Amino acid sequence: MKSFVYPILILTLFACSSIPNPPVSDQSAKNEKPVELSEKQEWQNWVNKHSEGRSSKNGWLSLAGLYWLNEGDNTLGTDKSNLHLFPEGTPSFFGLVNIEKEVVTFTRKNSEIKIDDKDIESQVLVLNKTIVSLNSYSFYIIKRERGFAVRLKNTENPSIAKYDGVHFLPYSEEYAIPARLIQHKTPQTIQIATVYDTVRENDSAGWLEFEFNGQKHRLQAISYGKDGPMSLMFADETGQETTYGAGRYLDVDWPKDGSDMTVINFNYAYNPPCAITPFATCPLPPRGNRLDFNIEAGELYSNTYTDADTKH
Repeated sequence: MKSFVYPILILTLFACSSIPNPPVSDQSAKNEKPVELSEKQEWQNWVNKHSEGRSSKNGWLSLAGLYWLNEGDNTLGTDKSNLHLFPEGTPSFFGLVNIEKEVVTFTRKNSEIKIDDKDIESQVLVLNKTIVSLNSYSFYIIKRERGFAVRLKNTENPSIAKYDGVHFLPYSEEYAIPARLIQHKTPQTIQIATVYDTVRENDSAGWLEFEFNGQKHRLQAISYGKDGPMSLMFADETGQETTYGAGRYLDVDWPKDGSDMTVINFNYAYNPPCAITPFATCPLPPRGNRLDFNIEAGELYSNTYTDADTKH
């Protein structure tokens, strides 16, 4: 009898131990609330992503040259006979960029050069899109007020390796300031100077009016469309010592639900690319966007490129 009972008992225990954990109901999953981050935590996550973007192999620190092009033929390479001298590590004769009636064509002078990863001798280049590459170097064509230019990049640029990350002042709730957007009655543009001595026109979003230390202040914002935030470029007294002297950038959300109120959170103020590379084409804060007091929030400044780096 015992020999009959024990096997049944063992089988019963085995069966019980084999029952999987009961599934979590869909309703239970729906009731789980996402973890809400504090303002400081959200800001820290943003700072981390901002730093990662700066030090990536295709970020602003990968810029290795900026060459303003003339109408007609523009030769590129390390040989001194070229119109534009490329850095060491590129061929003596890299290629030729021709500009004729706003059409930009590139013809290679080295069989290892690729155009959009294809083995092509010559092709019309699409602005900001067509990539000409050789090993770690690549370039594309940009257009600014001054004209067309070659923007050269190097994924192995020494600036990337020596970059020690971004440096921000500690988060301060004092600098998350409510602001009123005062829009223009009719559409207006704003004149913006650039680091390469030109002036560009942008659409004005209006004036952001806020109060700080009992005083009202206004900063003019730029609109790139309602699909993205307003762009705010400003300078303040910290630019004399601890922040980038030419000014800083800041994104500001448009007011919502018919309101005219938003928040200028200066903790998110960041340096323009020209603070870390001489090959950027940064716009500068418009006239009137200089504050006569310290904004002790946002990104600090340290010169990360050497005197050997020069503009082309």
